[in-house]
Amino acid sequence: MKKSTIVAVLVGGLVLGFLGGLVGGVLFSKGEDTSALESRISSVETSISSLQKKVDNLAQSPGLKVGYVDAENLFIRVFLTQVESERQAMAKKQQEIRELQAKYLQGQLTQDQYQQEAAKLQVELLQTQLNVDLSMLDKMIASPGFTNFRADLERIREQARPIEDEVQNLIQNAQVGIVDMEGFLAQYQQLQSAFQQLDQLLTQAAAAKIVEIAQQVAKEKGFDLLLRKKDVLIYRNEDTIIDISGDVETRLWNLFPPKS
Repeated sequence: MKKSTIVAVLVGGLVLGFLGGLVGGVLFSKGEDTSALESRISSVETSISSLQKKVDNLAQSPGLKVGYVDAENLFIRVFLTQVESERQAMAKKQQEIRELQAKYLQGQLTQDQYQQEAAKLQVELLQTQLNVDLSMLDKMIASPGFTNFRADLERIREQARPIEDEVQNLIQNAQVGIVDMEGFLAQYQQLQSAFQQLDQLLTQAAAAKIVEIAQQVAKEKGFDLLLRKKDVLIYRNEDTIIDISGDVETRLWNLFPPKS
């Protein structure tokens, strides 16, 4: 194997898929024959054991340089930090919703009062969530490090503008009083679905940049095999399996230089 080769081991989704099926089987098999379930568990354990042996064998190959990166932690440490103030506003709105629920349960509000206020707060929460994503999107577009993604990010920003406008309109409707609650909630659900698609696209863009930079670091340092910590790295020998997350994090921070 050439030193410049980086092999990605993509087993996390497969293992998670099996585990999800196993959880469902356990929940709905009370009082039934569990032999089939036990067989599946045994099969999954065998597959994981076999996979681990293959990874171990690769790691023990003469001259093979193996590393890993903690992508999930990097996303939290670098990307979410960029929108901390927006996330705090979102958390504050979530607290307002919890306080409203407590008042209703204590009998301080009528059902109609609660429904009106709860609907308004839910849309305001959606607005704060949208603000988190739009702020992150604007920072990505402005960053020289996202030049190769910029055209796609700008298209996403344009597509998000109608969502932003509709959320604001819905908030204004709620402030004057909701007459058609069913229609209001249907519109809210549509906007929430659109927001979730936007959020997924941004998360994928951030993940792609983390992978891109991790590959750069691994190639420069001559790694042959780079693993992802979550769902893939089950065990590591600290003397032979190297964590490059620190080097990747340094470069990720450079994507968002501090304001002067």
